[in-house]
Amino acid sequence: MSFNFTIGIKPNTNLSNFSKLGVKKIYCGYLEKMAIKKWPESFCTLNRRGESASFYGKRNFSKIAKQAENLGISIYVTFNGLYTPEQYSWIMHAINTVSSFQAVKGIIVNDIGLLLRLKTNKYTKEIVLSTGGTTFNSSTVSFYKQFNVTRIVLDRQLKLNELKDIIAAHTDLKFEIFLMFGNCLFIDGFCSLMHSLENRKKNKHNFFNISGLLSNCGFIHKLQSENKYQIIQKTGKKHTIKYNKQMRNLSTGCNLCALQELKCFSNNIIYKIVSRGNIFINELDIIKPFLTELLELGKNEYNKNILFKKIFQYDCNFYGCYASKKII
Repeated sequence: MSFNFTIGIKPNTNLSNFSKLGVKKIYCGYLEKMAIKKWPESFCTLNRRGESASFYGKRNFSKIAKQAENLGISIYVTFNGLYTPEQYSWIMHAINTVSSFQAVKGIIVNDIGLLLRLKTNKYTKEIVLSTGGTTFNSSTVSFYKQFNVTRIVLDRQLKLNELKDIIAAHTDLKFEIFLMFGNCLFIDGFCSLMHSLENRKKNKHNFFNISGLLSNCGFIHKLQSENKYQIIQKTGKKHTIKYNKQMRNLSTGCNLCALQELKCFSNNIIYKIVSRGNIFINELDIIKPFLTELLELGKNEYNKNILFKKIFQYDCNFYGCYASKKII
């Protein structure tokens, strides 16, 4: 039995490593100078990819599109912001530009106004609903079907049973499930609002104390050799702090067990490895043997704790699952 991945890329990414690992779907951002001048990239207003994580202009984008086409890799381009009337003209122009490439199979969106325009203009490629669409139940899926959505990214806040119920009710669609490295604590679709509320607080303490970390959406990796966590923020700076009971709530981002629990829906699921400015191709190379073994074993034939420790060299503490954020 096989499984599908999609992973975000940034400029200057070499897709040959992705192809070797069997990754057939990638996603990326696309911007142009005119758009950046009007709507600064640092605010992620156009595609939520973050600074320096998008391809700039048709010429640069064409290079990755050509490489993807030669390797048989499908590209999905993110247009998953919430847009103003002034922005729609450029957005539609940009969508038509990237969609002209053979390797681009579709776009990732969540704005209702944009979905309406795509339907009116009879957009022919795939439409993937971003996690910003806040799909928390089966009824939401039914609503989005009217916009010709072909795939939906299910939110990190959903439990495994909720994922199963939604997928079982809509077996005519594909769904993306987050897998590793996406440990933002904010609720999908409402993260911009929550970041704004976070910034209003005047906290004089060091940002990397426990209270500060509760609102940090950097990437957290447990060091194998020490009982510590390493926080890698968007700036690239590394901070190491001691582990304690409060810290375990922050180690969200692992959803490996979902792969085995959802194997009956494998034809409907694509596993999404979150990536903005960072590329986790090396980590994917490390965890793939674990995923393969986990997927192939029967439901009652494995001890996930043993398998987890086998690949990561430390024990699973059961606090790393996405849905566990409810305990915070």
